[in-house]
Amino acid sequence: MDLTFQWIGGATAIIALVDLKIAIDPVLCPKGTIQDYFWFKSKRIEKPIYKKEDFDTIDLWLLTHNHEDHLDKLGLKMINNNAYVVSNQNTVEKLAQKELGQHAVLKWGEKKKYQIKTYTIEVEAIPAIHGVNPVSAFFAGKVNGYLVTITKDNESKTIYFTSDTVYKKRVINKLKNRKIDLLVPNMGAAKQGSWIMTLTLNAKMLQKMIAKLNPKIVIPVHYGTFEHYKEPVEKIREIADERVRIVAVGSKTKIIL
Repeated sequence: MDLTFQWIGGATAIIALVDLKIAIDPVLCPKGTIQDYFWFKSKRIEKPIYKKEDFDTIDLWLLTHNHEDHLDKLGLKMINNNAYVVSNQNTVEKLAQKELGQHAVLKWGEKKKYQIKTYTIEVEAIPAIHGVNPVSAFFAGKVNGYLVTITKDNESKTIYFTSDTVYKKRVINKLKNRKIDLLVPNMGAAKQGSWIMTLTLNAKMLQKMIAKLNPKIVIPVHYGTFEHYKEPVEKIREIADERVRIVAVGSKTKIIL
C-alpha cells in the first residue's frame, strides 16, 4: 500500500492514498503567534507550510485534544463540514462552532469504523499521557492517541499517531503485540528542563517505544515548531535507526508500507 506523508508543521500532518486523505490536528497560526497555555506562553518559531487546497478534500480528521498547538482558529476553519471527524471529548466546545455532519467522540479504548470510498477504516483511541509529572499530566487533560487501520482489497495497514504522550507502560501495554506499519510520534520534549517537566516524547523515550512496538517506519513530528518544544531534531537523528525518517516541513514523502 503506497501513501504520501505531508508534514504541515507541529502536530499537523496529512496522509494521502490514491483517493483517500486523513489529516490530524490542524494548527495553522503564522510564525510569531504567541499562544497562552495558562502555565506558560509559547511563540511559534517556524511557519506552517501548506496550500489551502491541501485541506479541501480531507475525508477523515483526527483531533487528539484541544490545546492551541493542536487545534487553533485557523485550523478549525480548514475542517470541511462534510468530512468525518473523530475527536477527544475536550475538543467538543471548539467544534461546536462547526456544523459537522459526521462527528464521533472516542474515549480511550473505544473504536469507530468507517466505510470511506473503497476503504474500510477503523480508528481506536489509545491512551496518551501528557506529562512525566502526574500533576502536569492531570492539568494538561486527557489526550487521545489514535491507532488507524486502513483496509482495501484484503490488505490492511496500521498507523499509530502517539499525539502528546510520554513513554508510559499504560500506553505501551495497550499496543503490545499489535502490528504497526507507521509510527508517527509527537516529539520535542515539550517543557523539558522546566518545573512542569517533560510533556511529550524525547529521543530516549522514542528509542524505547520503537524497541517495544517494532514499527516498520517511523516519521517524527511536533518538534522545532514552538518555543516550548525543547529537544532539537539532532537528538532524533542520533537514534541512528534506519526506520526513522526525518522529513522537512511542507514536504510530501512517498512511503511503501
